Amino acid sequence: MIDALKTVVILSDERHKKEYRHVLGKVDEARIELEILNLENSLSDEWIDEVSHVQARLFLVDLPREPENALGIMEQIHQQFPQLPILAAGDSYNPAFLMAAMRLGVKEFLPKPLSAEKLKEAYQRLDKLIFDPGVENSPANIFSFFSSKGGTGTTAIATNFAVSLRMHSKKKILLLDLHSGDAADFLGVRNNIYLFEGNLDLPVIDRQFISKAIVSHQKSGIDILSLTNRLWGKSGSVAAEIRQVLNVLQRDYDYICVDASSKLDENAAATLETSHLIFLISQSNVPALRNAQRLLLALEGRGYSESRVRLLINRYSGNEEIGLKEIEKFVGLKVFWTIPNNFNSLMQSIRLGEPLAQQTLSIPLAKTFYELSGKVLGIQSQRQLKPSRGSILGLEKDAPARSLSLTI
Repeated sequence: MIDALKTVVILSDERHKKEYRHVLGKVDEARIELEILNLENSLSDEWIDEVSHVQARLFLVDLPREPENALGIMEQIHQQFPQLPILAAGDSYNPAFLMAAMRLGVKEFLPKPLSAEKLKEAYQRLDKLIFDPGVENSPANIFSFFSSKGGTGTTAIATNFAVSLRMHSKKKILLLDLHSGDAADFLGVRNNIYLFEGNLDLPVIDRQFISKAIVSHQKSGIDILSLTNRLWGKSGSVAAEIRQVLNVLQRDYDYICVDASSKLDENAAATLETSHLIFLISQSNVPALRNAQRLLLALEGRGYSESRVRLLINRYSGNEEIGLKEIEKFVGLKVFWTIPNNFNSLMQSIRLGEPLAQQTLSIPLAKTFYELSGKVLGIQSQRQLKPSRGSILGLEKDAPARSLSLTI
């Protein structure tokens, strides 16, 4: 028998509490950890903290009759807890509603009134598909890199972070380039492939279609997927296609690193809403910090918890007029990591098509990426080198890397 899966039950009506308790009591695979009644339009910090505290494995949602309200509830849940699957119980809905709900993390629909037998079968399927490591890997952790303005080094950071992540973890890593194909250039890929190039009428976005555009980078061991180059003429949003790509590939990789952009459009939002961590990249100048402040407010306005955002300051020398404390006060977010300014080393790595992260750790910038990925994974760097004089390798000099929970 599988271990009971910790479940958060969300009820649309308090009158259903006894029914859900009764049915779940007959399902050995389920254990109620928390009950939420009459979920309102926004999630409170207390609600989010409570769900995180109980370390829930899934949500069981009692859907209201109105489709719009039902989607609203699932969207709120998925934005705050994108890694947790949802079982939804409700009346019959049309295909458009079902597709929208699946994009929001719903794995199965159960008809009402609930049947203990059907619920038990759903829990068993969910455990086999998602939680059983002997059957299939857990969904990939998604890290998105998003800049406060163009030219802040998003592609360089995302690329080198992905390579460093591979060096640390030895796991399967995908670098997903949303907007330009520059990530492949940084890795020396000369004949890149684009997923959507020339496809004005997109086919079904399945594993077979996606795999044709994945390029393996032999030197680093990571895979690269470029959605489109900047010359492609397709206009409008491809957010639905991006969600489908991520949904398919989360089963094939341990970590997905997304090189996003500096524009908070629907395409970027499609990755940010499923990201376990969002790295907001800025520089220590007023225009970049002002944009970072605006973006942080915009992210909060979309319902993304601040606990999922990490502020990175790129090209930081330590002699800036605006110090770290001033940056934190200005933006309203603690600086997670600083990246030193080493333009010549970076340009040379691009010309050679060899990421800095794979070069000697005596280069401050290479060491920084290695230590940053280690900190995110909660791993103390095993290859310790004395930093070059005057280099800034992180916020907590001489302090050990702290373990960070990837469960938001």
